[in-house]
Amino acid sequence: MILSAPRVTALNRDGSSRASLLSELILPEDTSAVELHTDGTPDLHRFRLLHRLERQLVARAVASRQSDFGDARWCAHQALRHWGRDALILRGHQGMPLFPDGTVGTLSHTDGLRGALVGDAGVWRSLGLDLEKAEPLPGGVFHAVTSPSERWALSRLSGNSRCERLLGTVLFSAKEAVYKSWFPLAGRFLDFDEAELHLEIDNGTVGAGGVGGTWRARLLTSPTPVDEITGSWTLRDGYVATVCGIRH
Repeated sequence: MILSAPRVTALNRDGSSRASLLSELILPEDTSAVELHTDGTPDLHRFRLLHRLERQLVARAVASRQSDFGDARWCAHQALRHWGRDALILRGHQGMPLFPDGTVGTLSHTDGLRGALVGDAGVWRSLGLDLEKAEPLPGGVFHAVTSPSERWALSRLSGNSRCERLLGTVLFSAKEAVYKSWFPLAGRFLDFDEAELHLEIDNGTVGAGGVGGTWRARLLTSPTPVDEITGSWTLRDGYVATVCGIRH
């Protein structure tokens, strides 16, 4: 099998093209990614473009939730069209998005940014993508989502408490990506203390512009469909993005 390079499309809300955040990641091969940058205010335009059955999934939600849902699903449909397999994306167990046969995918959204990653199910068992605002984690959250050994490792990478908690957001995001790729295979919840994550910085300096690298997560729960998941991360332009994929 010949694998193709990832295809990334980055758009502003008005449909114009822009510089991509996701292209800074080491994206899985044979995937397509679409990112949508907004001004952070709810906009139901793309939500109304979805199929009626998709809209019904959040019919009783507030406008901001419908906007998040609609924008992320819209990104996924644009990515699916690259594969010629665009179809309904409904919901499975625990709200997991159900991608069309022959594809796997993952969605994410945060204030001002939405994204989707879609790949070939013949290559990938599952994918994980997470987007977060690049803000230091509050102290209580930081300690809730990290282990003592993870905090020690982050302190060695960062040099000060603010940068340490900013890297905490990267670690939090990577654990979210781990969960998104792990759940379709395991079918159950994964807590933050059931995966131990190790970050590497490959380029840049935390707190001084763009920075990114790779990460490795060791699964601490049993049974587990995989023992380890690896991925990449980037922190730039006010956002954190993390990604991973589990091969067949």
